[in-house]
Amino acid sequence: MGALFLCLLFFGIEVSAKQCEQPSAKQISEMELAAVKRVVDGDTLHLKDGRKVRLIGVNTPEFGKKNKPSEPYAKQAAQRLALLVGTPALVRLMEGEEAKDRYGRLLAYAFTPQGDSIEAALIREGLGFAIAIPPNIAYQDCLLQAQLAARSSKLGVWGDHYFSPRSSRKLKRSDTGFRLVSGRLERARLKEGKTWWLLFEGRLALMIPKASQKYFDQKRLQTLVGRELIVSGWLIKKNLSAKEKAKKYKPYMMSVKHPAAFIDPVL
Repeated sequence: MGALFLCLLFFGIEVSAKQCEQPSAKQISEMELAAVKRVVDGDTLHLKDGRKVRLIGVNTPEFGKKNKPSEPYAKQAAQRLALLVGTPALVRLMEGEEAKDRYGRLLAYAFTPQGDSIEAALIREGLGFAIAIPPNIAYQDCLLQAQLAARSSKLGVWGDHYFSPRSSRKLKRSDTGFRLVSGRLERARLKEGKTWWLLFEGRLALMIPKASQKYFDQKRLQTLVGRELIVSGWLIKKNLSAKEKAKKYKPYMMSVKHPAAFIDPVL
């Protein structure tokens, strides 16, 4: 806790467990009040009008599929979301700047009828991870504060061995999916006009697309070379060609679009 606190102070981040600032009465009244048909999982709702809603800014543990067991806290996250939605099941929605995902689901911030952030509550209680996918980052500072509080108290996912960071030196196919990964940054390739690559010791390459580079401090990234980092995101296994293998390309990749993906140090 002490090391984390000092690190956060160093980077100018306020350490606080306070809740997200509640929207004004006017903002609340302007939000859509939607009836919920069912809770799919900790970050997905089905509405009575047929729409599917993916909550912005939070990723909760997954339920098992195809004989694969559920991740720890998947059931608890879904149960907590159901409690936050309440009875009758109603939710206030604020559409993201990007309003649909690739599956056609509505991307929205969700609030209780009284205006409390549902995403922040899930994250603050350790039932999910804060994620940032531009341009939907309006509440990112608030969600980061909630995550810092949960992590410092080792609540939920932050105290469960299953979610401990995987080592970049020992990544394997079963590690794919949303993960925390730790490792020493060997090299930063930050060429202007090109995709940026952060190459970790072992088997991980972190990609920062050109469209996302405006959110990062290039000089700050360069200072991370040689340091041990913890990053979060969706880990994928690359299908390397024989030529790429001969050139010792990293077999695992994570695409990062916002500094919020850096768990330690916080950027």
